[in-house]
Parts: sequence; structure tokens; C-alpha cells
Amino acid sequence: MSEKVLPSHLKNFTETSLLKLPSPLYKSCKSYLSYEDIKKIQKAYSFAFHAHSGQKRRDGSDYITHPVAVTEILLELKMDPDSVCSALMHDVLEDCNVQKNNLAKIFGNDVAHIVDGVSKLGKIETKSILDSNANNLQKMALAMANDVRVILVKLCDRLHNMRTIGHVPRKKQIEKAKETLELYGPLALRVGMQDIRAELEDLSFRCIHPMRAKMLENAVKSSSGGRKKIVEKVRKELKKRLKTNNIENAAVKGREKSIYSIYSKIKTKHKPFSEILDVYGFRILVDSVDDCYRSLGIIHNYFSPIENKFKDYIAIPKTNGYQALHTSLLALEAFPIEVQIQTRNMWATANMGIAAHWGYKTHDNESKGTELRANKWLSGLVELQKKSSNPSEFADSLKKDLDSEEVYLFSPKGHIYALKAGATPIDFAYEVHTGLGNSIIGCKVNRREAPLNVELESGQTVEIITSASAVEADPSWLNFIVTSKARSGIRSRLRNQKVSSARKAGKFMLESELQRSGKSLEDYRGGILKRVLDSIGVSSLNKLLIELGSGKRTGNIVAERFYSGLKIRKDSDNKKIKPVFISNNHIEGVSVVFAKCCHPIYEDPAIAHSDTERGIVIHHKKCKQVAPFISKDPRYIPAKWTTNTKSHLYTAKINIVTVDEIGVLAEIVSVFTKVGINIEQIHTKNIDSTFTAFEMEVDVENQEELKYIMLKLRSKKITSSCTRLINEK
Repeated sequence: MSEKVLPSHLKNFTETSLLKLPSPLYKSCKSYLSYEDIKKIQKAYSFAFHAHSGQKRRDGSDYITHPVAVTEILLELKMDPDSVCSALMHDVLEDCNVQKNNLAKIFGNDVAHIVDGVSKLGKIETKSILDSNANNLQKMALAMANDVRVILVKLCDRLHNMRTIGHVPRKKQIEKAKETLELYGPLALRVGMQDIRAELEDLSFRCIHPMRAKMLENAVKSSSGGRKKIVEKVRKELKKRLKTNNIENAAVKGREKSIYSIYSKIKTKHKPFSEILDVYGFRILVDSVDDCYRSLGIIHNYFSPIENKFKDYIAIPKTNGYQALHTSLLALEAFPIEVQIQTRNMWATANMGIAAHWGYKTHDNESKGTELRANKWLSGLVELQKKSSNPSEFADSLKKDLDSEEVYLFSPKGHIYALKAGATPIDFAYEVHTGLGNSIIGCKVNRREAPLNVELESGQTVEIITSASAVEADPSWLNFIVTSKARSGIRSRLRNQKVSSARKAGKFMLESELQRSGKSLEDYRGGILKRVLDSIGVSSLNKLLIELGSGKRTGNIVAERFYSGLKIRKDSDNKKIKPVFISNNHIEGVSVVFAKCCHPIYEDPAIAHSDTERGIVIHHKKCKQVAPFISKDPRYIPAKWTTNTKSHLYTAKINIVTVDEIGVLAEIVSVFTKVGINIEQIHTKNIDSTFTAFEMEVDVENQEELKYIMLKLRSKKITSSCTRLINEK
């Protein structure tokens, strides 16, 4: 797009007309940026100032105050100059009629890309992220995946908006606050920015529940007097013990719980306020990883550790890069305390998250590790997007993925995998590799066989058992898996399975119809097939069969076009229809369903019905629901049984009329128990004062087994009659 799209006051924008940076911005820039970097930021400030000229915020202040405030937050994080420039201009695309390509010409592609990504995030105005704007969320996630700085700028933008939300209408306040808790708080956690996440959550909570926040705040203040004395006493004791054992440079601080953190624990853990405040938090900061573990040993030696309350996030960092040793102890007069032990670099990285990587003075291995973990998660968004059928599915998966605690699991080779709390072996398989998840048939947990729906716990070793042949996904897996990777993988497989089944069903229907004229699909090749497909309006036979099998096209109409292709009439050759064969409850590779109206069993005379909803349904030949259509409707085809290579149970329905006396039901049931036949259902009906009827559904393997049990029942003195019910006329 040409330069003419720029607003008139920006057309002649040059470096000679640059404005001075506001004093706080200049001081922050000067503390770590070069002269060239500051010059670029000055240029971005001038551009933003002129672009937003005349625009006001809701509080009446000039609009430029907002991007300046966002920039100040980024400068506190010591972000790179491109991020700082993007923060100053993050609203110019959306609000100032500036085009992305114009921005790229002046400031470079990186700045233009970040600003564009932040603009896309700004378009998400939702009551929940699972609504019609899910498409915007999808675009946002992909923008984040391309450059993580998009998240950082947007989080700072949202933080300033939440700090100044008081001038927004109340309804809008609540919408924004809920969106912040749902999306931006978890995003901040995911990229390791703990301080920003905590402030976002606190501000959102105070906005949504101002009275609750005030009550909690007052309660904390009223109990703080005695608490401060205890905290200070424990802090001094910890400091003393560490110094005595040659940990000279250790800093010991009391950790304050945020208002939202207290509220969440009250709500989710159902604990009273007093119990939550009784747990005192401390942070120990040391110089090295070695000092971390030495400090842990020292405090465990002097204070009593609480069982099962130790976590090593240094050896196995969280997904967002967070590292620390966590332990719970009983200190002094049996006061429970929580202690976090970190190096100073770990603490900085925990607060700044991935922003630490972009800082000019913090290019250490710990911050790089955070960047790698964040980028791994972000790259997973691209894969998730590819496998999602629509934006809403993507949004659902992303929401579930953001809202999670973690467990740490081992492969048989000792590799460590971090998964969401509640993860199952199926989640683990997909985390290792999509191909492993697609072929899973079983698992072992700590060398013992376990069900696929078992919830895994940290420290367990998980071995996945696979099959070399194709494995169908079970839709019920979606009810217990928790990771977005597994969910998208299974959904993708189910869609493919549905398409495959539809294709097979469509082929079955078309072949069955063509048989009536003694033809098959083999007779249609080359130009003949192309003419037929063109006349129907489809590009390929495969697509036609899928549409036919899924009920989008009618079989007899499609068949008529095929008859026309060979210039024959449907009834020109009235050959007998060849039967299809049922092999291990499949017809030509398509699984079948057994009709509940007539309950056919193995070896019964059968009819196969092609149903667009259920696939291929098997009826008893005498069933009154199919008998009238056998010779008229091409969807009804004779079926024959082949020898089953595996054992299968079929439900048969029988009616037993007996003398009405005490204990008669128990006697009937005992017959089934002795021969090992399962009873699915029993319905009782009194015929008169003398006789009663039992309508039963039972599991049998074949006709022979059914005949045997019916013979046994008939031999009983109490039995008047025993008949099979097949819904015949």
C-alpha cells in the first residue's frame, strides 16, 4: 500500500522533527541502551505522539500517556529497543489509520510484526474466550508463536489498562477483568512473568469482587501485627542457621500472599481464612545451585520437614522455566512454614520470565532455558492450530492448556516429561510423539500394567504399548485426557476415521445398487467414470463415496447417473443381488451395528441396511421393519455370516412364561448362572393370576448356545413356554 494511506500529519514525518522523550523514559533508556537505540525509540515516540494527536482517553488525558506508561513497564523489564518501540506504537495500526507496511518502511519488519500481533490481540473482546471471536484468538496465538515479544508487549498493555480501568463503564470493567483472569493471567504464568501475573490477577479480582477484596484486605491487616513478629523471628533464625553453616551471602525474605491467591485457596481448597494465613512463606536467595541444596540440608537439619512436601524444580524446571527448591517445615513452636530456595538469577528469571532473555545484561543459561521452554510451548500452538477443525476447538484446547498444574514423568529410557496434572498414559504418549499416541493400545506404569485412563503422578515411569497395525481412536478417551496435544490428535483421528467409514459405507451402497443391473464399479474406468462424475458434479470418486456414505447424496439418484454412463436401465438386467459377508462383525472392513428391534445373532438369516447415521445395520431377515423393503430399496442387501475368528457376544431377546409363584425368578436365573450366560435385562409382566411373563435380553455367542439355554428353560416344571422375540409380523 502506498504512503498516501498515512494520515496527513504523518506524511512528512522525518527524523529532523523528533520530539524529546519524556524525562522518565529517557532516564530508563539511558540506564542500559545505546545512543542509536535511544534515537530509534525517540523516533517511535514522535511517530506515536503525532499519530495519536487529538485523541483522548476516557479519563480526559491525552491518549499518548497510555503507550508511554506501557513503555515504562517494558523498560523496567529492560526489553530490547524493538519491543520498546512497539510498545510506544502498539495502537497506531488500530486507531490511527496507519498500515503495517508503512510502519515496516520506517521502523523495520520486526517492529511492524510485533505491533500487528498486539493489534490482533486487542481485537479479542469476549465474555469468554470460547465465543464467536475464537478466530481472533487463533490469529493471536499464531502471532505469539512467530515472535514471543508480542505477548510481552500485550501483557504490559493489559497491565496498564487494568491499573486505569476505573474510568471504563462497569459492565466493560467486569468483561475485561474476567478476560484477564481467563487468558492473560495464565499467559503471563506460561511465559514465567510471575510479578505481572500476580498483579493482573489481583487487579481483576478487585474489579470483579470489590467487597470481597476489601474484606480480605482488612482481615489480612488485622492479623498482620502478630504475624509480623512471628515472620521476623523465623526469618532471623533461618538467617542465623545459614550463616553459622557458611552460607554467608544468603538473603532471607518473608513472602506475602496476594489477595487473589488467598481468595483462590479459600475457594478451591475449601480452607478457612485463618488456616491459610497460618502458613508462613519465606524465600531464601543464594549465589549458586550448590548453595541451594546446601541450604536445604541445613534447614532440614534444624527444623522438622513435613512429609511429602518437598519439590525439586531446579533439577526438573516447570514448563515456564521456573526453578526453585520448595519445602514445608515446622519451625520454632511448631509453626508451619513454606520455604522457597533459589539463586538470585533464578529469582530474577521467575519474576521477569522470558523477558529476562531480552534484557541486555541477563543473557544467562537460566533465562535462555526459559525462552526455550516458552518457545516450545508456542511452537506447539502452531501444531495445535493445524489439527483443530475450527477456531472454537482451538480456543477450547488453548484454554484447557493454560489452566493447569504439572506432573513430571519418566520414560523407560529416563527422559523427563512435564504434563498437566491429571494427565493419563494417552496424554503421555502424545507428548512423547504423535505417532506413539496414534498407535497406543496399552501401558505400564512403574512396570505394572495399568488402564489408559489412570491419572499419573509425579515420579512415575510410563511405558507405552503400541500396535504395528492401524488402531482406531476411542471417542470416550476425550472424556478423561487433559492435554491439548492429545485432544487435538484424537479429534483429528476421529475425523479421519469418520471419513474413512463414510467412504466404505458409500462404496457399499453404490456397489449394492449397481449389482441390481449386474454391474460393479470395476466397469467404470477412464473417460466413462469422468463423464459420470462430471454429470453428478464432483471432482473425484473418493469424494462422491464420502458424500454418499455420510448421507449428503441419495444412493438411487447417484446410481441412475452411473446407469446412464453405460447406457443401461436399472431394470434392464434383473439379476439376483449377491449377498455381502459379515466377518467378525465387519462388512468389507466397515464395522456393523446390530438392530435392537430384532436382535439378530450369529448364524441368523440376515439383512444389511445402509443407514446414513449409523452406518451398516444388521437386521434379522424376518424383522417387520425391513421385510417390506428387501426387494424394493437398494439400501437393503442380503447378508451371510462367515466363520468368526474371534469370540463375539450377541444380544438375543426371549420371552418365558412361567407359573406365578414365589421363587420362580430365582429358579430361572439359576439356569443362566449354571451355563455361564449373562443376563442384560429382565422385564416382568403378570399375564393373569396364574401365569407371569419374563422378557429377557441375554448374551450368547450363536444360535446353538441360544437353543441350548432355551431347551434348559423349557425343561423346567414351572415353564409354560419359552420363545425367541425377533420383531416379526
